[in-house]
Amino acid sequence: MKEKIKTTALQLFNETGISTVSMLQIAQKLNISAGNLSYHFKNKELLLEAIFEDLKEESTKFLFPPNEYITLHHFENSMRKFDRVQSKYEFFFNELVHITRVYPSIAKRYEAVNLTRFKESRKLIDYYIETDRLKPENEYTNYDKMIHSIWMISTFWQSQKQIITDTDFTLNKGDFIDFHWNLLIPFLTETGLTEYQQIKKYTNTNPL
Repeated sequence: MKEKIKTTALQLFNETGISTVSMLQIAQKLNISAGNLSYHFKNKELLLEAIFEDLKEESTKFLFPPNEYITLHHFENSMRKFDRVQSKYEFFFNELVHITRVYPSIAKRYEAVNLTRFKESRKLIDYYIETDRLKPENEYTNYDKMIHSIWMISTFWQSQKQIITDTDFTLNKGDFIDFHWNLLIPFLTETGLTEYQQIKKYTNTNPL
């Protein structure tokens, strides 16, 4: 029943937003009593925390894999997996600032997740430098800032599409993976660029 409740709540949150959905509406959608719902989740905050735990697990299980030979395809694949997570939990990313203000316990957990992601991303960048895919860091290159830029694109990709909705403006409605590559490509070595071109050929998408 808990899984059914989370699934139904997620559907309603995605459809109309977390602020407009009440626990009663979730119970009615499930054809159960409000008391039955509160038996499993006492309030919306506890329900949201449970959904967030699922989101956290799904969004962190594909970070830097230890003891493996990693190509640039891992970066591409990780971004595409995170794109699917964003689509599944669309409401969370659309209302991220609101959620972190109203639910401080989730805010702390989400911050911890992101700090872990930054560290894992740095490991991946360092690995790509060591394996001659990325150019070494220098006084003009700050990979920590790049990692943060990638995080911002990933995190706010869903919400930015709602801000600029003009049908004649299509840039923000494209493949967000390309925006990540656009940051990375200038810093690829010849080896990295060759590998990137192979990845795009393999995934049937056009290089930037």
